[in-house]
Amino acid sequence: MKKEVLSLIGCGWLGKALALDLQRSGHNIIATTAHDKSAEFAEDDVPYIQFDAALDLAPESIKNSGVLIYMVPPLGVSHVKHFFDQIPSDKKIIFISSISVYGKNLGNLNEEAEHHVCSTGSPLLLETENYIKNRFSHATILRLGGLYGYRRHPSYNLQGKTELTGGHAFLHLVHRDDCIKAITTVLNTSVWGETFNIVSDVKFRKSEYYSMMATKLNVAPPQYLHYEKSMKETVISNIKSKMKLGMTYLDPSEFCTFSE
Repeated sequence: MKKEVLSLIGCGWLGKALALDLQRSGHNIIATTAHDKSAEFAEDDVPYIQFDAALDLAPESIKNSGVLIYMVPPLGVSHVKHFFDQIPSDKKIIFISSISVYGKNLGNLNEEAEHHVCSTGSPLLLETENYIKNRFSHATILRLGGLYGYRRHPSYNLQGKTELTGGHAFLHLVHRDDCIKAITTVLNTSVWGETFNIVSDVKFRKSEYYSMMATKLNVAPPQYLHYEKSMKETVISNIKSKMKLGMTYLDPSEFCTFSE
């Protein structure tokens, strides 16, 4: 039986890898980006449309696809609604969100925790999540941690920086392969209408982790201002993803560009 078409809206670093993985698995896909990347996608023979979800009218091929995987970086809700108001409300949606919807100094949190715009780290993203949930009954939201993997790691961007704040906060990372696994599991098992945190098991404090990784990656460590540890620092649970999606996570302390 022919598989339904999957539209990947906003294919960046994660989306391109996801497109290739889905295509290898036999899925029919359409990849989109706001800027012209036709040559890049043509190299891998990935069906591609240049399409700005915030501004353009959605092509019929996208509106008629079986599943929409939305990976556009956070925009104002009006831009998000411009796209999704064109999509039938019974459409299956995977919305790629972020753990930035959680606020600071809130202790242990899972997907059922109450969130309010006044305490969230990303009010626009939380508002967008609520819009998606209210409009689509078959929408699954994946809140990703900080992405790393395959020569990409936050340590490279932070190397040598000084007087950084927030070193006491727990860092929640997730490998790109684990993100792809979570998305494909939702597709293959039809887990709709759910929200999942997609973060690794290991929770490091930022200052401790980046100091350790600087030595491992041979880069200058970032310098954080002195801090007092608090019992209320936010720690985000991944238990639901492990129970319902069968997720197992790569260990960010074992990251090494030479082994990937």
